[in-house]
Amino acid sequence: MANRPNNVIARQDLTSYAAGIMQDLKAAYRIATLLAPVVPTGVTNGKYNTFDNTAAFKIYADAVARRAIGGHAQEVGLMNDSADFSAQPYGLRVKIDQFERAQCNNMPLLEQSKTRVLMINCYTSYLNSIITLIRASVTAAAGLGNWKDGNVDPVAEINGRIFAIWLATGIVPNTITFDFGAWAVFFDHPKIRARMPGAELAVPDMAKLRNMFLKPGMTVDICETAMLTGGELGNTRATKKGIMQGSVYVFFNSPMPSQWDPSFCKVFSPAASLFTEIYAYEEAPHFTWFENDWTCQPQIVSSSLCARIDVTGAAG
Repeated sequence: MANRPNNVIARQDLTSYAAGIMQDLKAAYRIATLLAPVVPTGVTNGKYNTFDNTAAFKIYADAVARRAIGGHAQEVGLMNDSADFSAQPYGLRVKIDQFERAQCNNMPLLEQSKTRVLMINCYTSYLNSIITLIRASVTAAAGLGNWKDGNVDPVAEINGRIFAIWLATGIVPNTITFDFGAWAVFFDHPKIRARMPGAELAVPDMAKLRNMFLKPGMTVDICETAMLTGGELGNTRATKKGIMQGSVYVFFNSPMPSQWDPSFCKVFSPAASLFTEIYAYEEAPHFTWFENDWTCQPQIVSSSLCARIDVTGAAG
């Protein structure tokens, strides 16, 4: 927050409580880190390698460490295709009204309740910023995703995207992420159930499903996070739908991302951990505010390493 008031304090008790909440949110936060792992840089501004063409992937793959006798070691550095990142400030806050305070007989519990609301909204806002960037950068594959049609094979369509990414980049995707609506259509598809042993009675099993794909054992995850659309909470037009809006993403991200590797999407941040500290301050005459700030920049590194399928009837 810019221009914090003089009475701002770091609340270590609520910071510790927030850390516990992030453990509760771990399953949901996993989706954000799958789509865009955090790259701690130690700085807010810097450079990273981009991978927008075949030559960039070839240069990266051809990197060698052979040192000439009497010569210097090869330098690990930026390639010709690079771009700038600039991490930006983010923050949300929630208040306790003096009326709430006057009615409360358990202030620590009220403060924890407000902190929980704050942390959940921080996470949802963060995930939404990542997905908004991805949707703007990766166009849905044409002619795919009509999985309400029993003659269409969802596994074949996903495998086709895996193979296309490999042909274009030389890198095999390692992750598939389903919006819950897309998963519901996929899960109930007759061709998926037909692949299960004892197909007539079988329920699709995640371990078996992973081995249906072109890269056996790849990470498969389901995003269950929802968001409000059509208006604010309390607005009769407001509805909830999956934050991924009925899409499936097939992509590659490095398990150890840095500023140099080819990954589909990353979040550049000065620190490895986001949402790390809760601040409190008074605003006369009525409010006590609790705030959480973080600094980062979600960035598409290589749109070639991701494919998107919009599933018909999955977005609500």
